[in-house]
Amino acid sequence: MNFEALVENISWASVGADVMMDRHGRDVAVVVAKMAYKVSREGAPRLALAPVRRVDEGDGAAGVRFPADLVADEKPGTDVGLVGVAYPPPRSAGNKGRVYAWLQVGSIRKVVVVHGPRVYVKSWRGGVAPSDPAPLVEPVPLRYDKCQGGLDPISGAFEPSNPIGVGFSSQPTRLLGEPCPQLEPASIEEGGAPSHPSHGCFAPIPAHWEPRRSRIGTHDAAWAKGRAPVRPRDFDPMHHAWSVPGLHSEAPLVGDEQIEVGGILPEGAWRFRLPRYTITFGSLIDGKREAIEAHLDGLLIDTETRVVELTWRASIVLPRKWERLERIYVVGVGALPEDVIRDPGQRVGTARAAEPARARSV
Repeated sequence: MNFEALVENISWASVGADVMMDRHGRDVAVVVAKMAYKVSREGAPRLALAPVRRVDEGDGAAGVRFPADLVADEKPGTDVGLVGVAYPPPRSAGNKGRVYAWLQVGSIRKVVVVHGPRVYVKSWRGGVAPSDPAPLVEPVPLRYDKCQGGLDPISGAFEPSNPIGVGFSSQPTRLLGEPCPQLEPASIEEGGAPSHPSHGCFAPIPAHWEPRRSRIGTHDAAWAKGRAPVRPRDFDPMHHAWSVPGLHSEAPLVGDEQIEVGGILPEGAWRFRLPRYTITFGSLIDGKREAIEAHLDGLLIDTETRVVELTWRASIVLPRKWERLERIYVVGVGALPEDVIRDPGQRVGTARAAEPARARSV
C-alpha cells in the first residue's frame, strides 16, 4: 500500500511515509515531515529543500553525516547535531594550536576542544601522552575519525562508543609517533559537561555504536522463541536518538530557540533564531478525523552549506484492514514571512503556491 499517496500536505515541508511495526507489535504508518532553512551569516533564514532520507548518508570516513529519517516509529525528545568543518582562527588572533568550538541551542550546550596536529610521545610517568599541538593551519573535519577511539589490530578489541577514532590500543607504547585525536570534549573547567572521551564531536552517532547499541534490548533465545519479531520488552526508544550525549533535549524543542555556533566558521560566531513554524499531523479512518501527537524530534545543522534541517514524525496505528485509512494530513502551523519563503527576486523551489502556509486545524 502506498501511504505517501494518502498524504494531503498543506505545509512547506517535504513528506515521506512508510509502514513498520512498533514496539508493541502493531502495524503503524510512520509519516515524517522535513523542513530546512538556509541561514545567512547575519542570521536571516530562507526556506530550502530538505529530503526525507530512508538510509543514512555517510561522512566519507565510516561515520554518519545525515541520519536516516524513515527508520523509527517514535523518537523521544529532540536530537540536536552539527556537521561540518572547524576552520583555524585568523592569524591576528594568535594561534596556539588549541581552540574551542561550541554549539548551543536554547539551554543545550556542548563544547569541544580542537587541537592542531599532535602525536603520541613518551610520558615522563612512563607510557604515552599527546605531544604539544602544532599550530592550527588546516580546517579540521568535525567527524568521529578525529576523536578518541578506534580498533586494536592485535586484540581485535575496539572502542564501542567510537570504533573509527584514533588512540585506542591494548599496548599504548605501540602508539608512539601515531596521530592523537584532534577533537576532544571540553572539561567542566573549560565550560564543557561530563562526557565520554570519544564524544568530541557534534555529529550523529550510528545505531550500532554506544550508547545506542545497548538500548536495542535483549535478543536472546527466549525473545526469539516467545516474542520475535516484536522488539524485546526491554527495548528503549532512545535507541532511535542519534544525537551525541549532551545534545539531546528530553523536553522537545519548539523550533524557536536561540542558536549559536562558535569557533567553527572562519568569520566567527554564527547566531540565529528559526521562524516559529511547526508541523501537525492527522488521520482519517472510516470517516473519522483524529489529530496525531507529534513534536520536533530532530534539528541538524550543516555549517558547510549553512542549512538547518528540522524533522517531525507521526505514528498512525493501522486498522486490521489498512485500506480503512483514507487520508493522512500534514499541516503547517504558523505563517512564514515573505523574506523567508524566497530570496529577493528568486523563487524557492517548492510545490506550494506563493502564499505562505498558515495555521490550519486538523
